[in-house]
Amino acid sequence: MNFYPRKLFVVVGNPHSGKTRTIQHLFQRKQFYAFKQPIKLDAGWLEKFIVINAPPPYAVTEDHLQRIKSVIQYHHAADTSFLLNLSLIFDSSMLDVKKIFTYFNQSAFEIYYLVLTSSWLDKKIICPAMLTQLELQVKNGSIHMFDRLITQSELRFRERVEEVKEFIRKILDGRSETTL
Repeated sequence: MNFYPRKLFVVVGNPHSGKTRTIQHLFQRKQFYAFKQPIKLDAGWLEKFIVINAPPPYAVTEDHLQRIKSVIQYHHAADTSFLLNLSLIFDSSMLDVKKIFTYFNQSAFEIYYLVLTSSWLDKKIICPAMLTQLELQVKNGSIHMFDRLITQSELRFRERVEEVKEFIRKILDGRSETTL
């Protein structure tokens, strides 16, 4: 059993920023089964991950939080890292993710927020006000920006996926970088 805090990687961004697609490309698969055995990012990696699937596009935050909690509880004894995605919605609606940040802030995880600033679907980037809101929400963890513009460019998208993969590799190897 590993006695270091388990790692939680949260891929965050605006809706349609390519969060789910990024995770699918990282693991080279389309489907993830959070209640099965942990999976490896690459064959050469020793570390294993549990990927917590994204909720349906308009799922209520409370339901998403319950799923996160149940998956973490199910794998409480596993020596594994967790990875999930989260849309930055701070609008006091039923989709507002502040409750999820509250849960993460109270957890014992070593948390890394991987911010995909550029949208896959259109030419939008995360606005400074949204980044400020994110910084205010994060009390436990560090924020890391991936600001490559990728709008509908398969080449740039793959480059961003490789940047994310390399960052995760450095963290798991114990080499941290400067945070936001």
